[in-house]
Amino acid sequence: MSDITLEAIRTIVREELAKPSTPWLDSEAAASYLGSTAGTLRNWRATGKGPAYHVVQDRLIRYHVDDLDDFVRNGR
Repeated sequence: MSDITLEAIRTIVREELAKPSTPWLDSEAAASYLGSTAGTLRNWRATGKGPAYHVVQDRLIRYHVDDLDDFVRNGR
């Protein structure tokens, strides 16, 4: 039998379930990921601050998880 405990398995499952199913997040999900609000992200977009974002089909705003992580780590 392996040395993995039931609690270790539960921890791994919880971490995996908490991960987004796609690396592309809408404003609400990106705000939640950052512990912020969608309004703050909207203000950052308007002022040219905040994490990088992508416009899809001229109307959908999407944030990539890598860009959000980079913003948190490096402020860009």
